[in-house]
Amino acid sequence: MKTEEIIDRLRHPHKYRTKSADASKASTGKQQASNNSSQLLSWIAPALFACVLVIIFVTWLFVLHAKNKADNLTEALEPSQVEGLMYDAEFNPSKDVTYVQITEGSDRNVSVDTLGTTLPIISRYNYQAITPNNYKIIGMAPWALTENFAANLQDPELIQYLLNRPEVGEAFVARADVAPLLEDPKLLTALAQDETTLNEFFSSQTIAQMLEDEKMVRAIAGSRFMSYLLISKAVKFYRDNPQQAVKLINASPTLRTLRRNPGIRQAVEENRYLKPIAKQLLGNTSAPSATQK
Repeated sequence: MKTEEIIDRLRHPHKYRTKSADASKASTGKQQASNNSSQLLSWIAPALFACVLVIIFVTWLFVLHAKNKADNLTEALEPSQVEGLMYDAEFNPSKDVTYVQITEGSDRNVSVDTLGTTLPIISRYNYQAITPNNYKIIGMAPWALTENFAANLQDPELIQYLLNRPEVGEAFVARADVAPLLEDPKLLTALAQDETTLNEFFSSQTIAQMLEDEKMVRAIAGSRFMSYLLISKAVKFYRDNPQQAVKLINASPTLRTLRRNPGIRQAVEENRYLKPIAKQLLGNTSAPSATQK
């Protein structure tokens, strides 16, 4: 510091005191602003973090609610909302298709133990909540269709809805024990000539009860599921050669009994694939009267 400045400071101390005070105030103001900014940031950071947590929590609640709704099958739909069940009303199964080509392979084989310990059972309460994969299991698992029939013997409308699901029919015709029968007419002929197997199946309690209900028989015959069977290569062989089918029917006591069933006769006459050959298949055999039945 120069000598003149020292002397001047001694003579006029107030002049330098003001500048020092102003500098001190400025410094204090800057420090206070910095402190305020730090305090604001320290408050905003937790607030933003809390908002993120709230969003995550609300999203989780929605997901959990949706999952519970899907899992809670008995409350998925009220019975009053399922009158007139329909599925794919415009379905026109393979109008110009001559047959279904089934390809065998290891990926088509059905292993029952991989399907789980329980089978999905459809009802008017849960039919919309059942997943496409569950419908596929119903089609591919042995006896799964029969179990679903047994649970809905008084509801032909629901059974037709089940059989109209494409997942059911596609999985069934791809089964390792079904695909060869639908591909080879000779194998299908062998099955039709196996009287023990035919009688065992059609005399089972569930199937027998279904055959007694004309509405049930017609619902099954008019379903997408039945169309998959009728347009298969093996069945089409008999549709193109109805005289061969008649020989099989005449040679089997079980098939002759089925031919006299009023519901089956009406279903054959109404079916778009069987209608052209209905007279040949049914012959002159008349349905039994109520007393005879």
